[in-house]
Amino acid sequence: MEIYVSLIALIITILLLKYIFKISIKKVKALQQNTIMQEITDKFPGNMEIAKEMLEMLKNKNVKIEQAKNTKTSLYIAITNKISIADMKDNYGRIQTIAHECIHSVQDRRLLIFNFVYSNFLIIYFITITLLSIFNIIRNNMLQIFILTLLSFIQFTVRAYLEIDAMTKSKYLAKEYIERKKLCTKEESDNLIKEYDKINNIGVPFVIDNLISNSLIRICIYIIIVMI
Repeated sequence: MEIYVSLIALIITILLLKYIFKISIKKVKALQQNTIMQEITDKFPGNMEIAKEMLEMLKNKNVKIEQAKNTKTSLYIAITNKISIADMKDNYGRIQTIAHECIHSVQDRRLLIFNFVYSNFLIIYFITITLLSIFNIIRNNMLQIFILTLLSFIQFTVRAYLEIDAMTKSKYLAKEYIERKKLCTKEESDNLIKEYDKINNIGVPFVIDNLISNSLIRICIYIIIVMI
């Protein structure tokens, strides 16, 4: 009975968080299309050059930069100290997105490495306890649900801190970069930064909800598997 209650509670929590944070994929997609802002960002250099110049502004020149292929997701990989930049030619948010990854590169390296190692450990742990539960080697499923929840909470805390810190600071780095380059008028610069504010106002709750939901969905999957 307890396991059923746990599953229902988790599902309600996931839905409730989406309601509280007003998560809307339509709003996120709508912000990605703005021809006026796109014309402004087209005045700026390519993504690789922007990343290089931002890293110089942050006095962090040791980071490797590469152009990713067949992906729209930019990443900073702490283990290799490398920024992988997605193809964002037609994305007016690219300056802030690149700033986001550059900010990651100057965050506390201990937290970055911990996040990488811990995230992979949690995946292995989840797969292991799931298999052991399927073959009835583990019988106390409620204990495993509690442990998985605790481990997921730790992962969320660290990852949320890193992401929110990068999202908060990236706007200011982008603003400083735009003003330093002087490739657009002050009015255009101000309008672009206002759009970045809109992106962050939707993006921060979206990221928090996504991180929490992913953790809770993983627990739900485990519960459903052990219930079968």
